[in-house]
Amino acid sequence: MGQRVSNDSTGIVFKGYRSGLILIIPEEGAFQIYLQELEEHLNKARSFFKGAKVTVQTGSRELSEPEQTALFGILNEHGLVVQQLQNNSENEVAKNLNQKGKKTANEFINTITVKKTVRSGQKIQFEGNLLIIGDVNPGAEVIASGDIVVLGKLRGIAHAGADGNSSAQIFALQLNPVQIRIADIFTRDSEKNRGFKNSNSGPEVARIKDKMIVVERYNC
Repeated sequence: MGQRVSNDSTGIVFKGYRSGLILIIPEEGAFQIYLQELEEHLNKARSFFKGAKVTVQTGSRELSEPEQTALFGILNEHGLVVQQLQNNSENEVAKNLNQKGKKTANEFINTITVKKTVRSGQKIQFEGNLLIIGDVNPGAEVIASGDIVVLGKLRGIAHAGADGNSSAQIFALQLNPVQIRIADIFTRDSEKNRGFKNSNSGPEVARIKDKMIVVERYNC
């Protein structure tokens, strides 16, 4: 049985389980109001929520990309790790695919888009793929259980495949990081892997080959 964390019948609801938290956002009403309520709720219980894994359920409400970015931004800022975003339409699609013997829901990977530069001292963590439209500055850290794609300069710390996925990759338009890590293998800028210093060579991708991280020119 889940444990109800919030007791507001008309607003957002947190439910706690052994596997993590579920955040339920009402299907009707202004989404911005629920974002404000969420931020107030998290501010009151920072120590309780920090580091918790959360699944977001929105019922029949389908979030736009800006709404998803705002929601995940608030959750990440307060130390929560988003595992999944669920709505009724997504559940119905997954059900239909399973009935046809095609891909299961577990094979679909959630992706978050962050449209800003990640500055020194900031940390973004996500259960899934992480797409950053902007730079990752020195002193910043980005972590994802899936791939990390930086449409800008990656000069901070990046950890892809954080749950042990050794097939995850790190892509950047300019790859000059302090440290990159994929699964449990990491390498540093000081080791001068190919591509780290050649910022004008074009887009590059880091991946694991022969139990080492290699950086290669990205070719579509």
